Amino acid sequence: MTPLVSVIIPNYNHAPYLRERINSVLTQEFQDYEIILMDDHSTDESLEIINDYTNNPHVTHIVINEQNSGSPFEQWRKGISMATGKYIWIAESDDVAHAQFLNVTMTQLEKNPKAAVAFTHSCLIDQDGNRLNYGWHEENDGTVKTFEGRRFVIKKMLTSNYIYNASMAVFRKSAYEAIDSTYNHYHYCGDWIFWMALCLQGDVIEIYNILNSYRQHQGQTTLLSEKTGEKWIEVGSIMKEALGLLNLNTIQYHCLCGRLTKRFSKVDLPNRDKVLQQHADIFSRPWADILLYEIGKNLFGFLRS
Repeated sequence: MTPLVSVIIPNYNHAPYLRERINSVLTQEFQDYEIILMDDHSTDESLEIINDYTNNPHVTHIVINEQNSGSPFEQWRKGISMATGKYIWIAESDDVAHAQFLNVTMTQLEKNPKAAVAFTHSCLIDQDGNRLNYGWHEENDGTVKTFEGRRFVIKKMLTSNYIYNASMAVFRKSAYEAIDSTYNHYHYCGDWIFWMALCLQGDVIEIYNILNSYRQHQGQTTLLSEKTGEKWIEVGSIMKEALGLLNLNTIQYHCLCGRLTKRFSKVDLPNRDKVLQQHADIFSRPWADILLYEIGKNLFGFLRS
């Protein structure tokens, strides 16, 4: 019987967290799912842990790469290509889910056939699983809000990746099949354009329950990219792609470029000249764009950071 949800667990050198991650999927209250375990040529003890789940009835695929793919998003693509479920959950191998995560997200998605994505709020945890005293949006009052996809992307996804952790979201596979593979060309920030493209395929459901724990540790790819400045090269490319997807009007376009220029001016980078060489058209705009952004933000709430 075909499962309703395909849970993809892509792993690379996350042995200290992997067993807790897999077990947090297996103990979900909602049980109509398959698990696709993937390893991108880990050099730690990950394979020993993965092999312990070979005979679990929920595990339909175990994929071990003989060499590293070089991209977490290539693992996403490969896993989704194997998925048979109506919905996809990319459960990152260093995160942890509350037992109600699938139950809550699936209830909302099944109620709204127009919804492409449903996501919950998250808390941050350290490498030992202790909850950190800061986060991005930790509201936990049970509110559920539904947004039209384009409006959601313009309001919440252009200034930063509001769906900042794949583990916090479940999406409709048919929505994924309607987007291209642009996200797979990136090494660090591909998830940002991935979620924008997905959200444009239908409604977006935001669930104000903390049902996901997003682990912070020194091995995170995003942290490494911020230190080298490579993140900003990708951000520039992603913003240009977003402009193409959204077809913003002139005022919105100049507001966005003003916001990006203001933000970039405050960042200390080792390769600032390299970034500007590629993306001066959005990171080095005239002062008038910054002024327009400030006016638009304060008067109309557009691109409020």
